[in-house]
Amino acid sequence: MLALQLVALTLLGLSAALMFGPQIAVYGPQAARDMVRDGQAQFVGGCLISAILMVIAAPHLGGAVSAGGGAITLVMVDVFTMSFRPL
Repeated sequence: MLALQLVALTLLGLSAALMFGPQIAVYGPQAARDMVRDGQAQFVGGCLISAILMVIAAPHLGGAVSAGGGAITLVMVDVFTMSFRPL
């Protein structure tokens, strides 16, 4: 599992470098400030960060759902039945 996580993190890092690296290499720090304001760069950056967090957290989510107790079971039932109750 660790090997798969490392491969996934490597590929995500490579995709981030290929997405943001050339523009920063050519235009310098000014490009980084422009990318912060660019909607497409924000979207891609958010997707990459979400994927990285999922790679890191995925092995622990299975254990939390199976051994999380009543709270996790209640949340899962609410999600699958789409019956949300106020606390």
